[in-house]
Amino acid sequence: MSEPRDRALDDRWKDLLERVAFAADGADACRRVLEEVLNEPDVNRALVLLRHDGVPYADGYGFAPDVVSELGDPSSDVHRYLAERIDSGDPGSVGSTGPPVLQDGSFVVIPFPGPSGVPVGCVVMDGGVEPPGLARSLQLVGPVVARARALDVLAEKAERLGRRDQLLSTVVDSLSDPVVLTDNSHDFFYANKRAEKLFGSRAHDSDGRRRAVQVNDLLFSSFLMQSVTNEGPASRELNLVDPGDGSDLLFEVISIPMPPAVREEGAVISVLRDITDLKRAVSELEVQFNRSRMAEQAARRESDRLNVIIGNAGDPILVTDGDSKIILMNVEAERLFDVPESEENGEGAAAGRAVRANDTKFTTLISDFLLQDYEDHARRVQELVLTDPVTHEELPVEVVSSKISDHHGGVSAIVSVLHDLTQVVENKRLAWELRALNEGLEERIRLATEELEERNRRLEWQSRELEKASRLKSEFLASMSHELRTPINAMLGYTALVREEIYGPLNDQQHNALKKVHGSSQHLLALINDILDLSKIEAGRMPLWLEDVRIEGIVEELIQTVEPMIREKDVDLSTTVPEDLPTLHTDRTKVKQIVLNLLSNAVKFTHEGGVSLELGTMDDGARVSIVVKDTGIGIDEAHLHSIFDDFRQVDQSSTRKYGGTGLGLSITRKLVDLMGGSISVESHEGEGSTFRVELPVRVSPLQDEDERREMAFRSESSRKSDEAGG
Repeated sequence: MSEPRDRALDDRWKDLLERVAFAADGADACRRVLEEVLNEPDVNRALVLLRHDGVPYADGYGFAPDVVSELGDPSSDVHRYLAERIDSGDPGSVGSTGPPVLQDGSFVVIPFPGPSGVPVGCVVMDGGVEPPGLARSLQLVGPVVARARALDVLAEKAERLGRRDQLLSTVVDSLSDPVVLTDNSHDFFYANKRAEKLFGSRAHDSDGRRRAVQVNDLLFSSFLMQSVTNEGPASRELNLVDPGDGSDLLFEVISIPMPPAVREEGAVISVLRDITDLKRAVSELEVQFNRSRMAEQAARRESDRLNVIIGNAGDPILVTDGDSKIILMNVEAERLFDVPESEENGEGAAAGRAVRANDTKFTTLISDFLLQDYEDHARRVQELVLTDPVTHEELPVEVVSSKISDHHGGVSAIVSVLHDLTQVVENKRLAWELRALNEGLEERIRLATEELEERNRRLEWQSRELEKASRLKSEFLASMSHELRTPINAMLGYTALVREEIYGPLNDQQHNALKKVHGSSQHLLALINDILDLSKIEAGRMPLWLEDVRIEGIVEELIQTVEPMIREKDVDLSTTVPEDLPTLHTDRTKVKQIVLNLLSNAVKFTHEGGVSLELGTMDDGARVSIVVKDTGIGIDEAHLHSIFDDFRQVDQSSTRKYGGTGLGLSITRKLVDLMGGSISVESHEGEGSTFRVELPVRVSPLQDEDERREMAFRSESSRKSDEAGG
């Protein structure tokens, strides 16, 4: 008996599945589920709730409309309760914990899943008992109902987007400004009607219109390529062609990159605002404005000129009419011909009398001028003596009067300028005094010049004497080289014999004493050698022994020479000697002395790090470079200009840390100059120093001592000039 009944139920729910599958939409599918539920005995009321992407849909039968509306409101109690039952996926009765609207009967909640198997909705019905097979049927029907509802939501969204797109197209097409959208290749994918007139062509268009459209496309594409590289909106003017009549159009283009979420990266929306008429109007306004401004400036200049002439003139200026009455005067004239009424009594009485006297004299002069014929006497110059109302002193003036005619040929006005002759006399007096002063000044300048010439002659004589004394000193020291070295060498020789116990055995104390004597003698000999070398160079008696030299051999000898110093200081020594160095034609001894002095100094002032010697060529092999670098104490920039001076050390204090005579760099520079080379230094205190020597591959021999002396003098003068300029 139960098997036919189960088969009947299955057929019933299969029929429901088929009817739901062919439902018109999601709402129709929900109604068909409700109809099937209401066919159950004892079921009089039923609700269905379906949620899709947060958008609820509710329907019901046997309930008031406001209950169904409340069920579709996510903020209502009944909606939140059923949403929790849907999320739990458990069927069952509502019970006492349910909302009030579902507690007036025995309601049962049966959740059903969506296409992914997650519960998305539920059916609520009264009767208190779940119909047989309903839950299983909703498991099959639920995904179909949810999919139908999803299609409804998508259809609603598509309809809204369509209406919005149509509205947007209508708005954009109604704009009077062209609007275009381009992709990252600057190809159009949208243009409003106004833009189509500029950039669109049809099959029946003329060749001229097509060419105009092509030109516009090229101009706009070029504009986009330049503007879209900038971030944010770009505004710039763009010239296009009107395809209709071929006239020039001017647009202000505002281009804004579209966000990647709307279109692929590189898409741009551009709005073209036609400013052709505006630009033309602005140009015309500018022309009119410039003309008005020029006219205004001309009028202002004329007004200013008249104001300067009349109002700010240093001399009194008066304008009188045909009756000799004063009608206009400047401030200077008012001082002579006008007194305020408040000052006519008391202390101003004297000033008033002076003004009236001046007015009478001037009016008489003008009246006499008016009686003269205009053609023969249009201008008149006459002296007049007035009275200064302030000082009450006589004021001699020169009155220059000119007649101004009217259109009838008569005299309409007379302009008179009064020149103060007192100032003219004073100027003449000052001119005479200045001339006398100039004559006295010329005499003083002549005497000062003679005295300066005498001092210059005296200084030149003193300079020659000093140069002569320096040369004699250098020649004396150079000639005394043998006499100075012989005693020192004898001391060194005999000290060495005694230390070797040739004359008998020595104790430790005697050995130490002789060792100090021998070291001091060597130091003294080195000092004398440096001084004698310096004197020879200055005296021009330092010869050049030129021969073909391989500088690689000199480097090997020098490494052996400074090796004891390197081991004692515990620093590194590196050399860089290219294989293609040319053979030098130079003085081998002096090149060796130059490099040895630089290496010794570098090792001497380096406590950590190392010293490097780098050789190279320059000027296409015509010169060689010798670079000595160290990581020592460095030299302060303020002392760089003086390190090549004779007997000069950076630390000149009595407690200096480093010994030496201060002649090493001086002799090095003089030897480099003697061989036609150059030396430079770069150094920073605490970071080390770099000395660079450049020597010619072939050194030219010097002819005689005078030439060597002249070269040494020019080198020293050039060095001092460079230091003074630095």
